[in-house]
Amino acid sequence: MSQDMAPLLGYRLKLAQHALHRRMEEALTPLDLSPAQYAVLAELNVRSDQTNADLAERAFITPQSMQSVLSRLEAQGLVERRQDSHHGRRQLARLTAEGQTRAGAANTAVMRIETELEAAVAPNMLDEALAMMERFHNAMVR
Repeated sequence: MSQDMAPLLGYRLKLAQHALHRRMEEALTPLDLSPAQYAVLAELNVRSDQTNADLAERAFITPQSMQSVLSRLEAQGLVERRQDSHHGRRQLARLTAEGQTRAGAANTAVMRIETELEAAVAPNMLDEALAMMERFHNAMVR
């Protein structure tokens, strides 16, 4: 028995996520950033001195992939890493001044997409839409 995927909630959610990812790629390409690199810059802009593992979790990628993302950002002069004085083997990442500037520009580009997403929701339903996304997430993590 075959199943038409179109009416499935999970399929529709994945379609929306895929379209969002494509739009983010388009918006970030002129800034020479990927969505994963943007996630790192945005996260470090809010909270400096984070580990590879912490950043990987927040960017939805593996710690191994995060290592290459951080290396590229470091090579671009956007991120610097230093040894954690409390845990000698851990490295902590932070934005450089150029990283802060690029994070701001990237955030502006991504917030335009966020505005479009919010416009797709009835104005009085945004809180309910956010709550629904939270329920979806909670249903999938055990």
